[in-house]
Amino acid sequence: MENSIKIIMSERGKELVVVSSHKYRFIRKRKDELLKWICYNKSCYASILTDVKKTQVIKVIGEHKHEAITSQNIDRQVLRENCKRKASDSISTRPSKIIRKKLLTNVGTDIVHKDISSVRKAMYMARRKNVPIYPKSFDEAIDKIWEMQNDDIFKFNNKKFIHIPMNKSFICITTEDNLNFMSSCTEYFSDGTFQFAPNFFMQMYTVHCFKNGFYLPVIFIFLKDKFKQTYIEMWKFIKELYLQHTCWQRCTHFRTQS
Repeated sequence: MENSIKIIMSERGKELVVVSSHKYRFIRKRKDELLKWICYNKSCYASILTDVKKTQVIKVIGEHKHEAITSQNIDRQVLRENCKRKASDSISTRPSKIIRKKLLTNVGTDIVHKDISSVRKAMYMARRKNVPIYPKSFDEAIDKIWEMQNDDIFKFNNKKFIHIPMNKSFICITTEDNLNFMSSCTEYFSDGTFQFAPNFFMQMYTVHCFKNGFYLPVIFIFLKDKFKQTYIEMWKFIKELYLQHTCWQRCTHFRTQS
């Protein structure tokens, strides 16, 4: 149909209608209940009137003074906006997986390979809006994480996995499932590495459990130094977390590191 309506989303999350290969943005609702839309090209004043359900074009007003957009451009915009929303909602999902899934559900698209790069770039930009500015110091980094540790973006299966002590001296990453798994083990091994610590931290300390012949990492801790007092505070914090989140309310002895 020549005047069939297709609803797509703009980069700002606003509804656009596509009619006869031209995009229109919403202007207002008239007294007669019709919706008025004007051409998305700001130098063009062509407009249309649609019913309130946005299913039928009632009237076309004026003519376009520019070329119509291609179906490839429309399909690319639809894919980009769908992927951006999904990337913001599922921050841990790889962009390539999101794009592939969206393409499989839209078999008839005219997307070409070079369009994928622009879609992936838009997804990364959308995700950056949900995270704070990159920190410039240890204090700034841990303060930002402290503020966001209970946000949904820092949860796995709707459960908190980032834990920070009151003095903000280190960051502990573990889950309630990991802590409960520790209660089923009898052997624990731990060590720190100074090669893979993130910026502003000196080392990454890892706690493993030995189960059925496998060493399984259950706790990751980022430390800013290697002082004895830091290790003491770290192990006390782990013990408190263990007792808070496990169903086994038993005292566990942790060896003090030096």
